[in-house]
Amino acid sequence: MTKKKKWLILAHCYNMDGRAASQTITDRIPFLMAQGIKPIVMSAPTGRKETQFPHYQVFSPAPSGLKFELRHVLNNHGTKTFSRKIAKFLLTMLLLPFFVIEKIIIQLDSHWSWFLSASLYGIFIIPRHRPELIYSTAGPSSTHYTGYILSKIFKLPWIAELHDPLIYDNEKQKWHKYFFHKHLEKLIFKTADKIIYFTDNAGANAGKRNPGYNDKLVIIRPGASPAEAWNQEYKKQEKIHFGYFGSLAPKRNLKDIFKAFHDLFQEKPNLSKQIVLDIYGTTLDKISSQALEQYPINEITILHGRLEHDPITGKTGREQVLEAMKRMDVLILVHGNDIFRCHEYIPSKLYDYMLVKRPILGLTHPGSELQHMLEQNGLIAADSQNPTQIKTSINDLVEQWKNNGLPDLEHASPLTVESAVRQLMKIRNNLIKN
Repeated sequence: MTKKKKWLILAHCYNMDGRAASQTITDRIPFLMAQGIKPIVMSAPTGRKETQFPHYQVFSPAPSGLKFELRHVLNNHGTKTFSRKIAKFLLTMLLLPFFVIEKIIIQLDSHWSWFLSASLYGIFIIPRHRPELIYSTAGPSSTHYTGYILSKIFKLPWIAELHDPLIYDNEKQKWHKYFFHKHLEKLIFKTADKIIYFTDNAGANAGKRNPGYNDKLVIIRPGASPAEAWNQEYKKQEKIHFGYFGSLAPKRNLKDIFKAFHDLFQEKPNLSKQIVLDIYGTTLDKISSQALEQYPINEITILHGRLEHDPITGKTGREQVLEAMKRMDVLILVHGNDIFRCHEYIPSKLYDYMLVKRPILGLTHPGSELQHMLEQNGLIAADSQNPTQIKTSINDLVEQWKNNGLPDLEHASPLTVESAVRQLMKIRNNLIKN
């Protein structure tokens, strides 16, 4: 019988349906366990608690973190909508004075204080479970600060996996957040045994800021894994369906997509009767809402909102999302408007898109890592700053759909969760051996 290898896994977001930071680690757990790893997870209480293995849910002590986490607890509790709204209002009012004082003094992300309570909790957890290493995997910086503190106290090997760069070379230096993250990045490079980034550019730029530690850097694509129970085949429908899945924000919006469809309909009015634009997982952000008024294509636009657990079918939100993706003729991927961040960033939604093997239209920046990935896999990358190119790409896809259809891609995505776990295990084996 294989001896269980215990890992203390630090992940602020865990078991949060539809949250990319959570999905990265929760999808890996079954593959890690298959490799003989026994996980001991410590997270915020924002997702469902695991029952298969030790899972410690720890609240943040600061008002901003406590407010964020308690709101998620209320959402997950299953109370009626009206009761939940009343509870959230009372919670906000109760914490408001302390929240305002905190924001005046400390201008950091809402999760910043989680490392205080998580580190304290970890001091009791580690002697009890005796893990062979610490693995911090997250976007929130507090997760990695916890990893730093616990690795220093207990002298354990530490793998730090940063979903996004802590700082960017060209970002505005807001002194609290920027210098806190800059300080943490230096601690990670000095202390962590291995440092994982998701893109080549993010790793390379962090390495330049912290010279002398390139032997610690590893690039692992997070990949995607099929949901447990989803069953959907692609079938051509009466209209061509373009689907966007994921969140929207001022710097990642659908303005360019709305404009491209609007301009195409000005040239070919009949196409508006043959196209549907499905938007899943979000409400429109302010810029997208204004763009829809400026470029009125409401007749083709359907807002499906967020897909949650369905008590009738028993399907999770993720299972429903993957099935909806598979029904689409074309999947739309938006890189974003911040060229400096996009240089080091690949939307995690890409890996789900590639998993379902449907054609992808990506709005990217020329020369970006995302553009190269799309083109290497035979997918469409349109310049997000070139409205004509976006419009032409949409028209070409419609014509192809009319004439020959848009069948599934031939090859399955090589970027899977299982391949990411294999790379993690190689890192583990080298650390333990040395």
